[in-house]
Amino acid sequence: MSSLDLMKKECFTSGTSSSASLKRRFIKKRRIAPRAQDDADSDCQLCRCSILPLSGSSRTVRRILTACLLSFLALLGSVSIDLSTHFELLHTTEAAYDELTSCRTIAILQLVSKLQKMRRLFTKHTHNETLETSFSEVVFPVFGHFCGEMAIQSNRYGLSCSVELAGFCQEMRRSVQGFLNASLDANSTSENVTSAFSLVIERLLDVWGTVEDTLVKVKQNANWRNVLSARLLITFTELNHQLMDFPLIATHTDFQYKWTYVLSYLSFAKVMTEQLNDCWLENIDLNFNSSQSVKHLYIFDTSLWQLSGAGTVPLSGSHTGIQALTNIQQCLFDSTVPALRLASRSVSSGLSMRICLLAIACLIYPVVMFSFKQMTEWIQNYAQSLKEKTEDLKHQRQLAEDLLHQMLPKSVAKQLRQHKHVEAESYEKVTIFFSDIVGFTSISASCTPLQVVEMLNNLYMCFDTRIDSYDVYKVETIGDAYMVVSGLPERNGDRHADEIAKMALDLVAAVRQVSIPHMPNQRLQLRAGIHTGGQS
Repeated sequence: MSSLDLMKKECFTSGTSSSASLKRRFIKKRRIAPRAQDDADSDCQLCRCSILPLSGSSRTVRRILTACLLSFLALLGSVSIDLSTHFELLHTTEAAYDELTSCRTIAILQLVSKLQKMRRLFTKHTHNETLETSFSEVVFPVFGHFCGEMAIQSNRYGLSCSVELAGFCQEMRRSVQGFLNASLDANSTSENVTSAFSLVIERLLDVWGTVEDTLVKVKQNANWRNVLSARLLITFTELNHQLMDFPLIATHTDFQYKWTYVLSYLSFAKVMTEQLNDCWLENIDLNFNSSQSVKHLYIFDTSLWQLSGAGTVPLSGSHTGIQALTNIQQCLFDSTVPALRLASRSVSSGLSMRICLLAIACLIYPVVMFSFKQMTEWIQNYAQSLKEKTEDLKHQRQLAEDLLHQMLPKSVAKQLRQHKHVEAESYEKVTIFFSDIVGFTSISASCTPLQVVEMLNNLYMCFDTRIDSYDVYKVETIGDAYMVVSGLPERNGDRHADEIAKMALDLVAAVRQVSIPHMPNQRLQLRAGIHTGGQS
């Protein structure tokens, strides 16, 4: 154990440490502690900053990054569903456009028109008699010749129709042949031949597409309304051709059902499809029903298309009606095809825009997340560095305050730190304590300078420790002289003399137990003096 530690131990165990002294120490510490706490709070306002623990910050960053990742996945999911919907919309719109402009559709419609003309000519020049040639020998050469003519044409993409119609003509011929074999008798009468024309036309229209299938597609995509209108219009035109060629067919129940069925759906399509309504208005309503009010133009007048013309001049089965329907058909195709093409381009443009936005989001999200991670790491590092510098600043301030408190009273030092002017005060109730070492001159003469310094340092450290138990303030030390005062800088009423007296007795008793390091057989003696009165 070093001499310094030994000196402290002797100082702590010596003196008159009565119960009253211990109680006074406790009360003094409890009285001074709040002031010390207030000083520390006022001095460290600059040092306070809310810094999260690094482990908590790391967990927070991970949670934020996880939330960003989940939101990105949710965005991808919603965009994928939206893209799937728009891809389906684009597919159905393109299909509706192809349904009206493909080489297959053009071939079927032109072939139907050619067969209608052949049936009309055949009914004019033949009677109900057995024919020498069969229907197949009359019609199927037309199939081959017509397909050859269509092969040299091009579709809307600039490709030759021969590619699209390569196997279509043969498949259509086999389908029609099987249908005729199952539907007609073996006798080749004129009635059978004319019926065969109607059956072939009906079969071709079914190959192109039925009204029922188109209604299902209309529910999926509104652009198929134009295709439905075209099919109903072409089917209704064919029924009018049949009625014109065979007037007695109007009495057949099957024909009446087809007529009413197609006419009712055609009236519905006229209301539902703007293009059909405009073409119908231009070619039928304004020409044959001009007395009708403009506000009722969307009402489909079926009186012109009745199978019985009682009281009216019906258009059903007449050249005028068929010509009007043909004009409506041409008008419908001329207005519908560009509209479908525009709708297809609009859907394609919207789809391209969504894909571009998705690509941009896929590029930006990782960059944003990486930047956020880098920024949070930088903030954490900065916070840690700030915390370390704050701790170092607090330590340095504490050292400076300790040094300042050794030179000035704490109250004065506090005022100086707050940039306040310290004015001189007069104290009326003060007690001053003076002390020195008996025989210090002779003791010093027998010691080296370093031994003297060590001895005084140990002694004053003991004194400083003891006076903390009393309401006193150490003024200064000069050589072996030790000066303490009570009643200033903080007034304590009439207790100043009592505090100094008890402290003096305590120090006198304590110094007797302190040995001299280089003179272990001798003990120090303290000579003390007290003065009570006013002080300024």
